Amino acid sequence: MAPDEIRSDETVNEEVSPGDVAPSDDVVAFSEDAVPAETTMDDSVRSAVGQSRSADPHQLTSRERRRRWVLLAVLLLLLMLLSYLAYYFMMNRKMPDIGFQPAADAMVAPPQYLYSISAKDAQSLVRPVGVAISPDDRVYVVDFGHRRISVFSTPGKYLFSFNKTPKGTLMAPVHLAIKDNEVWVTDRYYDTIYIYDLAGTYLREFKPSKEKLEWSPLAITFDASGTLKATDVGNTKLHRLLYFSSDGSRTVTVGKTAQVNTPAEEPGAFLFPNGIAVAPGGEVFVSDGDNRRVQVFDASGAFLRFVNTSGVPRGVAIDPQKRLYVADALAHNITVFDLSGKTLVSFGERGFGPGQFNYPNDIAIDKRNRIYITDRENSQVQVWGWPVAQLPPVAPPKGPLQWLAALACCLPLILIPLLLLMRRKIRIVVTPDFVDALERLGEIRAVSERSRLRLIAPEQDRVLYEGRVVDGIKLDELITLEEHSESDARALMDKLRIAERPAVLLSMTWRAKALATEDGDLRLLALVAEVRVVDVEEFREMYLMRERRNMDATNT
Repeated sequence: MAPDEIRSDETVNEEVSPGDVAPSDDVVAFSEDAVPAETTMDDSVRSAVGQSRSADPHQLTSRERRRRWVLLAVLLLLLMLLSYLAYYFMMNRKMPDIGFQPAADAMVAPPQYLYSISAKDAQSLVRPVGVAISPDDRVYVVDFGHRRISVFSTPGKYLFSFNKTPKGTLMAPVHLAIKDNEVWVTDRYYDTIYIYDLAGTYLREFKPSKEKLEWSPLAITFDASGTLKATDVGNTKLHRLLYFSSDGSRTVTVGKTAQVNTPAEEPGAFLFPNGIAVAPGGEVFVSDGDNRRVQVFDASGAFLRFVNTSGVPRGVAIDPQKRLYVADALAHNITVFDLSGKTLVSFGERGFGPGQFNYPNDIAIDKRNRIYITDRENSQVQVWGWPVAQLPPVAPPKGPLQWLAALACCLPLILIPLLLLMRRKIRIVVTPDFVDALERLGEIRAVSERSRLRLIAPEQDRVLYEGRVVDGIKLDELITLEEHSESDARALMDKLRIAERPAVLLSMTWRAKALATEDGDLRLLALVAEVRVVDVEEFREMYLMRERRNMDATNT
């Protein structure tokens, strides 16, 4: 069978099995070549668009309201922290010594989203499914879409990729594990495990000794002694767990294929065991994907207990604090358990924004306890971390004088965030038709005189503004040309089924005040994406006319 003739069930089941849920029907379907015409637009959408065009331009969108509440909460927390630091310094004549240690109770402090790894252009990830961290702190990612292993630094810088095999290249890589200085990769198409060094040089193929094993390894890991543990889905009737000795001999075989009605049925029966991890005590945790549970076995292969999950478990990982992480492809989140199966916390939700997942598939933990999660359909690896800072206690003020001194320290700090807000630039993403409209109305100079206004455009629009002068104003100096986020734009393209150009503009508007355009179709997309959008008249009213009226009132 030729590589391009792999059946969908052979190339998808290793990561998407029948228990997965199809994408939601509420995705708005805009194609790249045709945005829905007004004549075919749904009445409710037409009404919403009409309201958006006629509504008060000062009215906040739901996204802006959420951002303001978040900003208010952040400011309050900042004020509390600054007040604490000022009072602590006043009382102790030194700054507090902040200690760092892993959070002991996940219920008190769940992990927080830090950043994403995705790269750009030819180096970008497409449907990453497996992830592992090397001893030298490199992130190895199975890029299923490109049929390769991509390697990044832990901060997310792309380093290199590899996929060579004796038969050509990897065809259906799924999971990987790192043993000492070797990278072991399972390939569902070739039903084998390929082994590379950390630089990506092919070394050999793992072949079980003393037998010709017909299998298709899926998830793999190693115990403390370095011996291999693997799940096998090669035989439809024999989804199972295999242990191997150091010489490659199979020592333990557990399981069969069965679909259960309740998680407590048939210990040792599997239906797509998609993840595997070994606890410090030697217990082996296997995610039993379509049976919606994790099964636990001892070092001899004897069944111990179940860990019930609410959705479809995929990748699993265990950190040094003996916390079990389970990627849930149905709930689109990560659930953390203790090793007895007690739920500690869940984090993440379905979506395509920062901290949101779209079919998470695998998990790895680095030396700093940071959590790396392959966010498959968002084509990125998300990095999360536990809150670790613990502030030392400080005694409360004693007597009226100390209370007055504490208030004197705190009150001036309130002005700091207010001054920052007052000086913050108002960033507006602009389109060429909007700039043309400003020019026709003779407002280019007025915009240049508003020091708080900053017009933003994608870098690819530079050719439209370089060398262009209007009313003595150089447009390439008035308009700031910025690079956009490839991962954000790609997420919008996938979510809304839109072309790259509107996706770039909308993704940039996420980090700005508003999108300014005269394009009606683009305004519709902005409405769906919940970003503020204004036309030239609304822009004049909000950012030019109001200031003119204030100046006139002052002069009179």
